[in-house]
Amino acid sequence: MVAAKRNEVSPSLDATFLVFSSVQTLGMEKKTDLTSDDQLTRDDTGADSEATVSAGESSFLLNAIDAPQIWSARQIQGHVGGYELVKEIGRGGFGIVYLAHDQKLKRDVAIKIARPEVVSDKVAVRRFQDEAQSAARLDHPGIISIYDCGVQDDLHYYVMPYLTGQHLGDWLAGLSAPMSELQAAELMIQIAGAVQYGHESGIIHRDLKPQNILMQQTTSGELRKPVVLDFGLCAHTDSTVATTTRIAGTPRYIAPEQAMFGDRQITPKSDIYSLGVMLYQMLTGTTPLAPENFAEAVLMLHHASIDGPQKHRPELSDAMQAICLKCLRRDPDLRYESASALAADLQRLIEGEPIEAKSPGLMERFGYELYHGSLAKVFGWSVIGINFFIWAWAAIGALLVWQRHFDVPGLAESLPEFIFFVLVVVMPFHLLGSHAGYMMIRNTRNYRWLAFMSAVSLVWSVIQATNLFSNGTTLKLYEGRVVATTLVFLVIAPAFLAQSCMLAAGAWTAWRRSRASV
Repeated sequence: MVAAKRNEVSPSLDATFLVFSSVQTLGMEKKTDLTSDDQLTRDDTGADSEATVSAGESSFLLNAIDAPQIWSARQIQGHVGGYELVKEIGRGGFGIVYLAHDQKLKRDVAIKIARPEVVSDKVAVRRFQDEAQSAARLDHPGIISIYDCGVQDDLHYYVMPYLTGQHLGDWLAGLSAPMSELQAAELMIQIAGAVQYGHESGIIHRDLKPQNILMQQTTSGELRKPVVLDFGLCAHTDSTVATTTRIAGTPRYIAPEQAMFGDRQITPKSDIYSLGVMLYQMLTGTTPLAPENFAEAVLMLHHASIDGPQKHRPELSDAMQAICLKCLRRDPDLRYESASALAADLQRLIEGEPIEAKSPGLMERFGYELYHGSLAKVFGWSVIGINFFIWAWAAIGALLVWQRHFDVPGLAESLPEFIFFVLVVVMPFHLLGSHAGYMMIRNTRNYRWLAFMSAVSLVWSVIQATNLFSNGTTLKLYEGRVVATTLVFLVIAPAFLAQSCMLAAGAWTAWRRSRASV
């Protein structure tokens, strides 16, 4: 779903917004041109409910939808499923939305009709139907409901309430100053409650942003009741749609894992990140990062640092900053476990109680660089370098000992032992170590092998260290030669200790990677 362009109509006008359209506009004839970033991944499915209008009316409406010009209420006349179309009020990637009148119940409704290019694609039709079905199964006051759905020849549609209000983005833009901590916390608690309900129902929104939150007008005329809109990109938690095989969402609000190519599973924690971006925007008037397209989002979300909201508003509390930054962790495992956990922490903030969120520490940043950054590859190349360097160091040390002491009695007898040790132990061990480093470079998921090599490297480091603190050595070649022993094993022991640590870090990262792919 692409981000809607900022509506040019003044937010002070009495605006009536349609929910669940990809682009919700003011209740006027003005239309925003869009390019759809929606990605379709489902197979086709069965038909909707029976048709209720004539084929002639259906064809006329479809031609009107397909026309490039802006259609006003006078230009579009027709009925769909017992609903009289009044005017177009929104147009997005999957459908076009009209203000309509329910002739049976005598009320205004919003009706979304699938675009012609959607109708001609069975996969797209399935996606359009999924949007309606996903919303229809959610019965929550903070999520818009579905009244009806149907199909008339090539016209697929569904019907929703026609709500009066203003998008959160426009509402925030109309404020004279960013929201206070208390106001932002109270508003986010309501939004998080609706998102949590969707997660408990097995639905991930994937495109949470201010333009998909309607500040519904209350009976007193205040815009204080947030309603979550537009489930056009939603996915079930057990669905193949909830992966990163294709990037979908809005660049400024998607989570880092949504901007990663590959078959990576999207979870409810992706929505937590988007909630964090909106909370940040409520408090500061800006988003943490500002990519203009998906190419920039891929780079910025994984490499650009995020400033705490206190940089924009120094008077914000440390607790609120910690809550924001916990939502915005690049590693999903370090975000809140659920939207309800975020809401609970915000409630603790309101009540003046200690919060659970903590500022990111050194180990957290280290873990992220291993998992998402280039540190694992750096460690992998380092392991390979250690093995080649130590092999060369030990070989040169042995040659120098042989050169200086070749006439010493008994040294010749130790040569077969040394050659056997090099061929049977040293070379295979270094080759296996180098292979483990190569696996880290390749982002392996085989954590068991890396953990095994880490343990072997640690044992080998201990064995080599004993040569420094005992009278004997593992090889007769070095016996009685203190300087040579010290020079050789003082380098080998720490090097393999470092290798053990790097392989352990690689094993931990591989374990996390294997768990994420399940």
